[in-house]
Amino acid sequence: MAAPLQAQDWGVMSASRDRQNGFTVTELMVVLVIIGLLAAVATPSLSRDNTARKGRDFANMVAQGLQRAHLDAMSLRVATFTLVCGDGMATYRNDQNAPLRNLIAPTGVVIWDALTDNSVPTRYLTATRPDGCKWIYFNSMGNAGTTPASANLASWKIYIRNENLNPVHPDGGFLVSVTGLTSFVSTLNHTF
Repeated sequence: MAAPLQAQDWGVMSASRDRQNGFTVTELMVVLVIIGLLAAVATPSLSRDNTARKGRDFANMVAQGLQRAHLDAMSLRVATFTLVCGDGMATYRNDQNAPLRNLIAPTGVVIWDALTDNSVPTRYLTATRPDGCKWIYFNSMGNAGTTPASANLASWKIYIRNENLNPVHPDGGFLVSVTGLTSFVSTLNHTF
């Protein structure tokens, strides 16, 4: 059986324990260097994600703006017009001159085109309002079209491109679709 610890043994143990408490300056410097290396490696990845997110977020905001214009037309029983331009879009009610809502594209993200057929988008919409823009109309029944008349139903395809990325990048282009009859809005990644 082991002998019990004597009083002088306690002093030796506590002295060695005091020398091992805390960190040395060298250990702290090694930890700081490792944290710095990890931050240097992670920063480019985080900035690429932020660049890719700009286009995705803007495409989702365009879809939400179109859904809101559709719901405004139905709930207010007044036609709603959405002006889609290269630098963003604005929503109007037919009985007001001031826009209800404006949506401006972030830097490097543009609305390439808004089409009612299956043709390939060929040009930028310009930022000159309203000449270089397209009008999407929602009548009081909530139908989408190319004129304010309720009988003119047209499905729209709005092409959005993130110019900050390569066009073949998964987040390089987006397609926001609006069906004419129900004004159902959907968004998907699209290379064009």
